[in-house]
Amino acid sequence: LIPEDFERQDLPPALKLHHKKLFGLTILPERLSEIRNERRPHSKYASLANCRHEVKEAEAMMRRSGIKWLSTTTKSIEEIATTILQELRIEHMTY
Repeated sequence: LIPEDFERQDLPPALKLHHKKLFGLTILPERLSEIRNERRPHSKYASLANCRHEVKEAEAMMRRSGIKWLSTTTKSIEEIATTILQELRIEHMTY
């Protein structure tokens, strides 16, 4: 998601096409700010205020769109994958 998506308060058109396949991920703003400060120190992009705004807007958008989501703040990639598979009740995958 990008700032323009937050301004429109709607999912990007490309994602809307796949609405039923979407599963959102979120993170605590403090952790997101830490991660971003490693990439772009002292930038607006990494500021805690900006991270709080983006996380709040993304979570609100997911709620409005009926997209299931979870916080990844303290989860490993394996835990995230397992949770998503359980939430979506995927019994088998087709390739």
